[in-house]
Amino acid sequence: MNKKTLMLVALLCALPVHNVLAKKAPQNVLTLQQALKNTEQQNALLKRYPYHQKILTALKNQAALSPNPELSFEAENFLGTHSFNAFSGAQYTLALSQLIELGDKRQNRINYATANIKAQTIEYKNTRLALLATTAERYYQVLKFQALITLNSERKHTVEQALNAIEKRAKAGAASSADVTRMRYALSQVDLNMLMLKSEFERARLALNELWQKQVYSDYYAGDLSFIAPLKSEQALLDAVNSAPEFALLQQQYVQQTANLALQKSTGQSDLTLGGGVRYNQQADASSFVFSFSIPLQLSNSNSGNIEAAQHQLTLLNEQQGQLRIQLRQQIRTLYAYYQGKTEQAQLLAQHVIPQAQKLIEQSLKSYQQGQISVLQLLDAQQALFDSKRALINTHSELYQVLLTLERLTGQSLIETHQS
Repeated sequence: MNKKTLMLVALLCALPVHNVLAKKAPQNVLTLQQALKNTEQQNALLKRYPYHQKILTALKNQAALSPNPELSFEAENFLGTHSFNAFSGAQYTLALSQLIELGDKRQNRINYATANIKAQTIEYKNTRLALLATTAERYYQVLKFQALITLNSERKHTVEQALNAIEKRAKAGAASSADVTRMRYALSQVDLNMLMLKSEFERARLALNELWQKQVYSDYYAGDLSFIAPLKSEQALLDAVNSAPEFALLQQQYVQQTANLALQKSTGQSDLTLGGGVRYNQQADASSFVFSFSIPLQLSNSNSGNIEAAQHQLTLLNEQQGQLRIQLRQQIRTLYAYYQGKTEQAQLLAQHVIPQAQKLIEQSLKSYQQGQISVLQLLDAQQALFDSKRALINTHSELYQVLLTLERLTGQSLIETHQS
């Protein structure tokens, strides 16, 4: 083998890790912070909540209203016979009555409407947090395929250089045409893999854009998948369950249902109606005052069914709180163990597997120079290095997905770049 070929093979083995295609800085760069901001400003679901709040505020105003007084007019003893013919013996009564709500109905209506507003506010916060977590998940998916495309581009550059070297050796009679065909097949496999990765990248990019009402086109997505913030202790995550978004919403629903129970109990109490006015007797040409009051006979509670249903709902919510606490803690334990395992895999890949793969390339290069192995075996060693790097990218991506899931469960920010 001549010196030119050896230098070419050495060059492909010493291929730098950076993206060989990125010869110029990208024009449109999208960061995670900007993606989160787009979700907060452009997500259709989040834009609905102000209207829900206005509706609930209007209902609270309605709940605070008191019954209006009633004005009544009554005419008696007219258009009859004898002394009551025409209007000569008529009596006229003009009265004003007012319904008096008993059992603090008005205040209980206000309390229930206030609890509904607070529950809606917590639900908005939970929805916002979930959408931000989804945004980050999809953003990191885009980052993963962007990194894999970069890695595949490096692999293609390596194979192309090796193909050129083998073609030159084949022309010189130092390599067989079968080696050239195998190398061309390897290049076609790299091209096929590139098409698949670009398709997945486009799908991930469009999935991210689905969260926004306006389409955002970017040439490059900024971020480093290799940086993982230290995870809090398992006990700290378990303690965070009591302030988890789902748990907070369930607690507010309990408060909401407590207010509803008080409202149902007060609704079951009868109200009092007071009235008073003036009566005029045309026949006697005399007038007098009249007074009245009425209250339904409470033979049975007309709202007993709703009261019982509200009590059962409270019992159910209390049971759900206990079940949710256990469920969240089990999920956190599972995710924490999975995260620890993936972290060990990433460390093993970065500290041992990839360095060993690089060492394998150096040894393979020496063996190739001594004629002990073929160039295809040398490329197999290079493929092992790229496979290790690809596994590291996938492992880092999975670690971010676990962190984001823990964020969603606990409501706490675990990734520095995810803070908004």
